[in-house]
Parts: sequence; C-alpha cells; structure tokens
Amino acid sequence: MGLFGNKDITGIDIGAGGIKIARIAWGRKGPKLLSATLIDISPDPDKADGVSANLKYLASQKKPVIRKRVVALFPGQDVTIRSLTLPKMPAAELGEAVRWEAKRHISYPLDAALVEYLVTGERHEGAVDKFDILLVAAERSKVVEHLAPFRVAGIAVSAVDANALALRNVLRLREDTGNENQLVVDMGAGKTEINIFKGGVLRFCRCVQSGGLDMTRALADRMGVELEKAEAIKQRIDVLSPAEDDEAVAAVKTGLDSLFVEIRRSVEYYKTTFREKKVSRAILTGGVALTAGIKEYFSLSFDGEVELDQPFDGLTGDTGAFEELEPHALRFAAAVGLALRKA
Repeated sequence: MGLFGNKDITGIDIGAGGIKIARIAWGRKGPKLLSATLIDISPDPDKADGVSANLKYLASQKKPVIRKRVVALFPGQDVTIRSLTLPKMPAAELGEAVRWEAKRHISYPLDAALVEYLVTGERHEGAVDKFDILLVAAERSKVVEHLAPFRVAGIAVSAVDANALALRNVLRLREDTGNENQLVVDMGAGKTEINIFKGGVLRFCRCVQSGGLDMTRALADRMGVELEKAEAIKQRIDVLSPAEDDEAVAAVKTGLDSLFVEIRRSVEYYKTTFREKKVSRAILTGGVALTAGIKEYFSLSFDGEVELDQPFDGLTGDTGAFEELEPHALRFAAAVGLALRKA
C-alpha cells in the first residue's frame, strides 16, 4: 500500500498563472479522475485574486473539489534535486549518509533543511554494491512559507512534493520506453523546469526563472497594451507564423528562443555529465506548451522526437469531463502527478 492507501488524493498546483487541482482515486482498474478544476490568475498583479481566498472558496463548496488528503506542489526554484551513488548500507546509516551528502549541495545550514531521498536502483561496481539515490532537499522556512495560503484557507496538507517527482508519476502512466533518455519540459507562467529521465528514473532537474509571463510582459511593452490584453493576444498566435509580419509573434518567439537555448544547454550538460550519447524524446507540458506551433518550432532545435504531454492518458473517468478538459490538459500535468502519488 502507498502513503494514502487506495483513498482519493487531491493534487494542488499553485502557479503564477493559475491554480490547478486534480482529484484521483486508485481502484482495481487503475487511477480514476474524480474531478479537475482550473482557476486562472490574472497576469496583472493588481487584478489577481488572492490564492487563499480561491482555495477557501473551493474547499467550501457543497461538492468540494478539495478533500482531506491533499498533496501540494513545492516550487522548483526552492528545491534541490540531485542524483547520488552511495555504497549499499542499512537504512538508518543510509539516511545519515544522504544528509551528509546534502550538505554539499545546499546553501543553507543542514539543520534548517528538510531532506528526503529515494533509492532508484542498485548496481555492482568492482567489489562494492551501491545504491543509486535521488536526493530531494528544501529549506524548512521556504516550505512553511509556501504552505501559508493553505493554512489561511483552513486546508490541511498531507504531503508536499517537487514538480519533477509529480511529472515522474505522469510519465509512468505512458508506454514503456525502455532505457531511453526522455526530456520533460514544464513550461509554466513563472518558470520553466527542465527534467531528464532515463528508464523512468529522474536523473537531471533544473529550474529556469523564465516563462509565459515574461513573454506576456514583452508583448505588452512591444505593442503598448495592458497585460491582460497581451495575454489574450499571446494565446491566439501561432509561432510558425513569420515574426517579421507580426509583433506579437516576434515577442513570443524571442522568449521561446531564449528558453530553447537553456534547454539545449541542459541537455548537453546532461549528456556530458552522465556520458550519454542521446536524449531521444522531448515531452512539452505546461501552459506555454499550449502555444500553437510550439511542437514543430521546438523540433527545429531538438535532435529527437517531440510530443505534447497527455497528462490525462492512463486515467479512467467521465468521457465528457475529459473532453471539456482537453483544451487545458497541458496545464494539469503537475496536479495530476501529485494526485497519483502512492508513496
């Protein structure tokens, strides 16, 4: 049994562009989507509603979309994720060894850190048996700060998880891709997270502090319009259109090109560090991935297969609900992954 048994779990992803909520229960036929909710947050901070007020409203409905078992997303810029290899040892000793290794990767005191780890595999090198470890660390005060809106709304959070691990849960519902390297890029409003998995195991994670809001602001400045209008314009463009003929396309392409450079650098760093020849597949998710033409545009600079995420694939549920959610599906990847958490 997992952390929550077979009871339903509510995954909540609070991002710069909106609040995404997915509630999933595990049954004999696998995971079932019970509900999914999206609340947009205005790109104009003066017009954005408070997160706590929205959460309190959702939790107070007669048929609340937020139930008792809640897993919240912790932002990537405040979490440290590293791959480690340590000699095989008893669990108690391994926990201490991981904490000792964490000191090398965090900038704050160890006694101010929350440190967790996953054993992702075992290997034999020479005469030594070793564990492959995924280290996850965050500053305690940052976690408390992130959970403040939930406390104000009266919502008890059962667990907090990193975005990369939530996306891993979604990836596991897809077809088995063997031992190939897969790039999963979550392109959100406030940031972009670059993750590389091998055989379904997370090996590389990087957060870039740039996303869809930066493109919206650039478009607004270039065209001399308000942020909300710029966001509406951005959602209608096709990035395969010639930039010289459209100021909005030019502004968005400039932002995308900058992100694509960072993605390519990350892939090259990964290949060099892990001695890998190729990252064979890229999966794009997040709100920015809804931009028309982005799959084809990214394919021009990526040496491999590119596809858009399908976070609801592998879930059962009401067909009509899936059809209604389809236009926004890419924004739900993290929330779905949180709700899929079993351990």
